Amino acid sequence: MLGIGSLWNFIKRHKRKFIFGGILAGGGTYFYRYLQEKVKEIQEKEASECLAHARKQHHFDSNQRTCNMTVLSMISTLREALIRTFNTEEITEQLKNNPENKLQLWEDLKIMSFARTVSIVYSCSIMALLLRVQLNVIGGYMFIDSMHQQNGKTEKILISKELQQNIYQIFSIFSAQVRLTELTETVQHVVRKEILSISLKERLTIDNLQAIIQQIRERIETSPDISDLSPTFILCKYMVPCIQISQQEEDAMYTRLHTETKDIIESADFHSVLKLCLDRGFAKLLDSLADHYKHMLEDQHRQNFHEVALPMAKLIPIVSGLLYKLCSDAPNPLIQEILLLEPTKTFAANIYEAFSEQQTEQLAI
Repeated sequence: MLGIGSLWNFIKRHKRKFIFGGILAGGGTYFYRYLQEKVKEIQEKEASECLAHARKQHHFDSNQRTCNMTVLSMISTLREALIRTFNTEEITEQLKNNPENKLQLWEDLKIMSFARTVSIVYSCSIMALLLRVQLNVIGGYMFIDSMHQQNGKTEKILISKELQQNIYQIFSIFSAQVRLTELTETVQHVVRKEILSISLKERLTIDNLQAIIQQIRERIETSPDISDLSPTFILCKYMVPCIQISQQEEDAMYTRLHTETKDIIESADFHSVLKLCLDRGFAKLLDSLADHYKHMLEDQHRQNFHEVALPMAKLIPIVSGLLYKLCSDAPNPLIQEILLLEPTKTFAANIYEAFSEQQTEQLAI
């Protein structure tokens, strides 16, 4: 009994310590379990976010491949349209028969050859960048749709398969070729003004050609009416189609897509990237012309190809023939360079991210 009494007295003397120790032990156990739950919750959240990011990255990469394939698949259509518009081959055949209007045909051939080649750079640059914008806007919506479907919210699908097919067909300015016709008419008008006075016998260096092309670009890309806007803003009129969809619900969604695309192509970021695409495109054009000048170094006994000069009459078939190099089927050197530009890819990623992160409540029609 003495031992029990002593133990009891010990407990009473240290009662507060025992109570505090019990609380501490119990609290420590609870905190440990709470910490375990929190760690598990954080791990599950991180795993879920990692999976969602991987799924989104896969969808984005797939969308970019679709965009690149779409652009490349349209090259042949674009090339055929430019051949019909600027049929230099037909004029060349006529010249072989030594017609009475030979001089006039040569002048027409000069204008059409330069207009055709300049049109290649503009149409390829606009087509590649515009399609990238459009398909990333649509891609963002389609990613949200895929998330809705995974959550069983099929009633909130934003873009139906029928609408997707319509958009892929009509969102391109080149499908109906209305805007392409307007673009080539502008280019031909400007080219005529710039080179009409250049004689067929006049000898031109690669630097002369560079200056001519720069003058053509300045006439096409600038306007005193919009001098305070982006340098290429005037090109917007060749990019936004005006096409109707019959179904009322799809028409509303198309109108939304049309408006959002229009806002993007009127932004400073879009024109900054477009100008870069055009700069690279015309640099590629001049590089192709420079190759012909380099071949003439030995014939003209020159040390620098910048000193080589060729008469306009000899340059015409070279310029005309660039269509089959700059607008060739895959692998296309011009299109590939435009598509692989880092600012172009970054711009596309920003568009996709913006439209794939929008709240569903704001997107519902």
